[in-house]
Amino acid sequence: MGLADLEEPMELKKHLLKLRATQSSKSTIDWDSVTVWIGNNIQKHLWSSWKSELETSGFTWQKFLKLMKYHTEDTILWVNDKMAWGDFIGKVIESLEGPLGEMIKRRS
Repeated sequence: MGLADLEEPMELKKHLLKLRATQSSKSTIDWDSVTVWIGNNIQKHLWSSWKSELETSGFTWQKFLKLMKYHTEDTILWVNDKMAWGDFIGKVIESLEGPLGEMIKRRS
């Protein structure tokens, strides 16, 4: 597919960490997951950078989001500095180019 490596979006990470800090830790809501999906910020960042390559290979925005749901935990790890940006992006690209990506592209 030839997806470009992307510079780590530090401002986005800071924004998400601030957002997460405003949520109650005593709640039964999984705020880590909610935080990485609010506004689809990370997903939009990746899509806007890779859109032409992804569309050429058969992905739509909706299909890309379906694939990204499998990377919610990886996204949480990246935001919380438990996974390097390069490792996170590598996992996403591997999914896009591998069997999971192929399966998602075939579905309507």
